[in-house]
Amino acid sequence: MAETMQFKTDALREIAFYSYIPRIFAYFIGLIVVVALFQVNDSQYRNNPWLLSILAIVCLSWPHIAYLWAKKTDRVYEAITNSLLFDSFFGGIWFPFMSFELVPCTVFITVFMINNISAGGGKLLTKGLVIMVIASLFTSLLINPVIKLESQFIIIVFCIPMIIIYPMVLAYINYKLTRLMMKQSDKLLRISRHDDLTNLYSRRYWEQRLLEEFKRCQRSKENACVMMVDVDHFKNINDTYGHLVGDNVLKQFGKLLKTLRASDIAGRYGGEEFAVLLPNSSLQESQLVAERLRQDIESTTFDSVEKCTVSIGIAELNTDYKDAYKWLDNADKALYQAKEGGRNRVKTWLAQEKVHCEESAMTI
Repeated sequence: MAETMQFKTDALREIAFYSYIPRIFAYFIGLIVVVALFQVNDSQYRNNPWLLSILAIVCLSWPHIAYLWAKKTDRVYEAITNSLLFDSFFGGIWFPFMSFELVPCTVFITVFMINNISAGGGKLLTKGLVIMVIASLFTSLLINPVIKLESQFIIIVFCIPMIIIYPMVLAYINYKLTRLMMKQSDKLLRISRHDDLTNLYSRRYWEQRLLEEFKRCQRSKENACVMMVDVDHFKNINDTYGHLVGDNVLKQFGKLLKTLRASDIAGRYGGEEFAVLLPNSSLQESQLVAERLRQDIESTTFDSVEKCTVSIGIAELNTDYKDAYKWLDNADKALYQAKEGGRNRVKTWLAQEKVHCEESAMTI
C-alpha cells in the first residue's frame, strides 16, 4: 500500500513538473497582452503603478509558487487542482480591467479551461468557470468597467502566440505525459504483482500463475509440482530480535528463493510462508530442488540471526484434482507434516495414499 501511494505521489509530481513550463509561458504572454491592451486603448489603468505591479508580480511569480507547492506538499493532487482554480480566479479578476474584449478574453478562457479539463475533467471545468464568473462579477462591481467587445488588430497580433504556440506546447506536454503514464503503468503493474518486502510475486499474482499452470498441465499432461515453504520458529525471531530483524530475514529469504531455477515461480503466500511452482518437473526433480533449498538456507548466515531453517511440503500434480487449490492444499498438508515431524525437513504428499506424507530421504 505504501509503495502504491508513493507511486501515485511521484506520478502527480511529474505531472506538476510538465505543466510548469506551459504555465510560465501562458502567464508571461498574458502579462504582455494585458499591458498592450492598456496601452493601445489608452486605458485609465496603464499608468497605475499598484495595479501593474500586482499584475507583474503574480504573473512572474505564481507559476514558480504553484510548482513548488505541488513539489513540497504531500497532498499533490489538491495542490494541482487548487492552483488551476487560482488560475481561473486570477483570469476572472482581469477580464473587467480588459473591458471584456472578446478576442483576448476568449483566448484566456480557452487556455484556462483546457488546463482544467486536462487535470480534472468536467468537474474541474465547471468549478473553474464558476470561479471565473464570480471573480469577474466581483471586480465589475468594484470598478464598473466599460464593455468593449471589439479588439484592435495589434491586440489580436499579441494574442497569436497564445493561439498558436501554446497549443503546440500543450500538445508536446501531453505527449510527454502519455509517455510518463505508460512508464508509470509498467511500474504499477510491477507493484501489483510483487510483494514489496521480498520482491517475490504477491500472493494474488502467484495464485493467478498457479491457476494458469494447472490448466496448462491438465491440457498438456506435463508434470508439475508445487511446494510450500515456511520459515521455522519465525515468531521467536520477531520476539527475540525484533520485527526489523525479522523483515531482514524475509528479505534475505526472498533473495535465496530467486536463486532457484529460472522456470520456477516463487511468491510470498503470507507472513513467513512462501509458495513455489515447479513447472515441467517430476516429483523426484522437485524433491532435489527442495532439499537443495533447505540446505542452502540452513548454511546461510542471516543478519543478526545465527541460524535459520525451513520446513517444505511438496505435492505433485495429479489428474484427479478438480481444481488447483486442492493441489495447493495437499502441499500445505505436507508442509504441516514436516513441521510436526521436527521442522527443517522436506515432506512429500503421496497422492496415491491420500492421507500420508513421506519424508524425502534425499542426499545431495
